[in-house]
Amino acid sequence: RSQEDTAMSFKADDPNGLRGDTIDEYPGGNKVEDPYRWLEDPDGADTTKWVEAQVKTTNAYLEKLETRAFLKEKLTAKYDYPKTGCPFRRGKGDMDRYYFHKNDGLQNQYVMMTQKTLADPPTVFFDPNTLAADGTKSLGPSAFSKSGKFWAYGVSASGSDWNTIYVKDLVTDKTLEDKVEWVKFSGISWLHDDSGFFYSRYPEPKALQGDNVEGDDVKRGSETDSNLNMAVYFHKIGDPSSKDVLIYSDPSTPKWMFRATVSSDGEYVMIFVSESTAPVNRLFIAKVSDVVAHVSSGKGGSVAVNKIVDNFDAGYDYITNEGETFYFTTNKNAPKYKVISLNLSSPAEENFKDLIPHKADVLSDAMCVNQTLLIVTYMKDAHETLWIYSLKDGSVVQEVKLPDIGSVANCTGRKEDDEFFYSFAGFVYPGSKFRFDLKTMKSTLVKEDKVVDHDPDDFQTKQVFFTSKDGTKVPMFIVCKKGKEFTGDTCTLLYGYGGFSISITPSFSPFRTVFIKHFDGCLAVANIRGGGEYGEEWHDAGIKLNKQNGFTDFQCAAEYLIENKYTNPSKLAINGGSNGGLLVGACVNQRPDLFACAIPQVGVMDMLRFHKFTIGYAWCADYGCSEEDEKNFKNLYGISPYHNIKVPEGDLQYPAVLVTTADHDDRVVPLHSMKYAAQLQRTFEGVAKQTRPLLIRIDVKAGHGAGKPTSKIIEEVADIYAFIAANTNTECKKVV
Repeated sequence: RSQEDTAMSFKADDPNGLRGDTIDEYPGGNKVEDPYRWLEDPDGADTTKWVEAQVKTTNAYLEKLETRAFLKEKLTAKYDYPKTGCPFRRGKGDMDRYYFHKNDGLQNQYVMMTQKTLADPPTVFFDPNTLAADGTKSLGPSAFSKSGKFWAYGVSASGSDWNTIYVKDLVTDKTLEDKVEWVKFSGISWLHDDSGFFYSRYPEPKALQGDNVEGDDVKRGSETDSNLNMAVYFHKIGDPSSKDVLIYSDPSTPKWMFRATVSSDGEYVMIFVSESTAPVNRLFIAKVSDVVAHVSSGKGGSVAVNKIVDNFDAGYDYITNEGETFYFTTNKNAPKYKVISLNLSSPAEENFKDLIPHKADVLSDAMCVNQTLLIVTYMKDAHETLWIYSLKDGSVVQEVKLPDIGSVANCTGRKEDDEFFYSFAGFVYPGSKFRFDLKTMKSTLVKEDKVVDHDPDDFQTKQVFFTSKDGTKVPMFIVCKKGKEFTGDTCTLLYGYGGFSISITPSFSPFRTVFIKHFDGCLAVANIRGGGEYGEEWHDAGIKLNKQNGFTDFQCAAEYLIENKYTNPSKLAINGGSNGGLLVGACVNQRPDLFACAIPQVGVMDMLRFHKFTIGYAWCADYGCSEEDEKNFKNLYGISPYHNIKVPEGDLQYPAVLVTTADHDDRVVPLHSMKYAAQLQRTFEGVAKQTRPLLIRIDVKAGHGAGKPTSKIIEEVADIYAFIAANTNTECKKVV
């Protein structure tokens, strides 16, 4: 049924009672009802009424939670410390400067700072907090021109993936009239003569055409149109964007995504082509001189390119080049990645040469510094090490010793500089930034985040390995107060992700320390299959028809925590976001007996239709597609959170569920969470044994997570922790 057909029957006191009669047919003649299809219309009158009813119900519940105000106060106080990002260096000559991002404590957005030398006092370079009074505008992708005279930067509103690019002249300190719209999933890469930059954009979405939408319009990011026909353009400084020149597109493949990168010597433009989120891409290269000639000719169409790799067999990430010899990290015949070289004079794949061969640990990052050195990050059992290699022969120069077991959160450097910077963080280490001097080959601490009333020695982190159902050993980090004795009744928060080859390495959250201290709680992070913790084999073992492996791993993590007396099902809460929201939703359906509380955030909940909205089609590489064949349909139908909610047998009830989403999430559109919550509430309507709440928290002027203001983050975490405390019967200790 359409929105109009059902408009008369919506009742505010029974928001889930409105059920359409939509039935879809899938491969093999399989028919599936979709009673809440009407919630897919973000602008529909019934959708608006449903959201209003849910907001009212959820707020009424949350307002009664005794710990909510106290937690908000504590979380605010704990987050109120100066936080700094890793320094990076840009520009040449008089414009050669250092930059870093900083938050004084509770600023909604990080401020970009600059200094001429590391000894000089930093000054404000760009403050996104001035863009919107409520802090809902944020800095997106940005890039300095080679000379450092210009800075192109994207601005996003309300957490949307859409960016509008502006340009600042750093000599005059004026923002130019240049403005580029409809930029999404794009980099910005300048020609070395400062004349302009390459970027990727989509056509304006049909749902927004005619609305005269600007970057701060409330509708941008709330539409659900598929993002198709990305193209690479060149923007010449001083021109209106209507004059931007098409550099590369392929209308025959509307789902392909293109990104242009100028080589480190400024002589080549590389076009990276991807068709999905899979870590594979095609690689096309053109000479800058040919691209400039194409721009000047005005003949239109795509520039002629040398198709170095014209398949999706593997991934190639550019590091640097020496003339015609290019260096890339790749997973070509290397599931844990390696560094290769290729020469444009003989670019056939059989001529690719290994520089740093495949090893037992995962190569997660590489960059070139000081002309001849590579800085390489490796990952072993989900924590990282840092190394210096020779670009000449791939030999090890030395290891850069890190303070403890943790993560190299960021690494910055330029080929022309004799220094680089890196930041280190762990679950209880807030973040230290180091400068490595390539003349002395030594590190010095340049910035260290200091959290109020926080001592890392008050906590302990350990890594355990549990056995999943099929015998696979899976790592899990466990963080708690130092010296804590476990008797099986600790409130425990189990977090997981398990997808898209993303690795969950140790990172610091001041909020989690509040949970551990005031709940006397335990944090567990399970590195389940589907992630990239052990390379592509680990990723492949948890995707498509193997997707259940990650869910099973997560359930086995919960069983490990229970069997080893960390906690019990009445004290165990689970949490994950995006793909992790799918994880939580699926595990609640499959094993409601294991958990007291579940927080699926911005999750992919309708696994039969995710590919129809915004960028969802790109996830078929991880999930498969319900319309591909019956095997894929049955797999997705069997794990889809929306389609597998049922009242458990006997006395068993579902965990308390707090679904979270946001109106401007144009990555995982809110209809996923809304349809899931409607079906969840409807299934348990009138079921007396279900005493635990089943709620949805819908944020406004917020998106998938990136760019979310500090104030909104704190409010959301306070609500989540208060919800966990109430539904695990855990005391929130005011004095610790």
